[in-house]
Amino acid sequence: MKRHLFFLRKLRQVSLESSSYSTVRTCVASLVFVILAISCGPPPQGQYYVPETAIKAAEKNVTPQSTQNQGTLPDSALVRLQRMPYLRNAFKETPRGVHSRSGLDDFYARTRGTVQHASIITGGSLDILKAFIAKGWAPIVMIQLPGRNSQILPVARYNDRSSEIFLQNPTNLAEQRLSYEEFERYWGMTARGKFLLITPQALSDVDVKNVLGRYLPAEAFQQISIRSR
Repeated sequence: MKRHLFFLRKLRQVSLESSSYSTVRTCVASLVFVILAISCGPPPQGQYYVPETAIKAAEKNVTPQSTQNQGTLPDSALVRLQRMPYLRNAFKETPRGVHSRSGLDDFYARTRGTVQHASIITGGSLDILKAFIAKGWAPIVMIQLPGRNSQILPVARYNDRSSEIFLQNPTNLAEQRLSYEEFERYWGMTARGKFLLITPQALSDVDVKNVLGRYLPAEAFQQISIRSR
């Protein structure tokens, strides 16, 4: 307000000293004062005025919190076993002793001389297998197909469009195609939820769960157990 009083005194002084000031100029000066008083007046206590356009602009720049923070699985993924010598080394000899539920554990133990880094994971699911395939790791399962003995084979790819999963022999790259329903049924006849990962580096529990967290919600893999070397 002191600024406004000072401005009024100056206006009156100039008007008195110079009679040449026209009425129009005086009106213009008065109008300028009114505009200043409106725009510079003190805001109401405890409030700050923000133009509506600025509020809308700010709202557009706010990212809403999503209930789906995790990534999602791709519709399909493929692991090229021919480019994974560290995995193929485990299959230089045909896996033996796969007629019991401990077959995958036995395979894990016997490959100690040919494979440096391996992890046995229990409590797995089809989605968890798919997440590792999307990462570029081929989970190795023990499965019993109708009319055949149990086999230990890597799961090399999947396709959600056809609801199919593909097992692949690492030595001759021959594939066996199964529907998701068939795979889960035959996997369950041997060691459902258990599989082996052979990777180029050692894996900790944190490493495994970080990979899964890229593709799945945390509750999808909370129950898994990991044993690595």
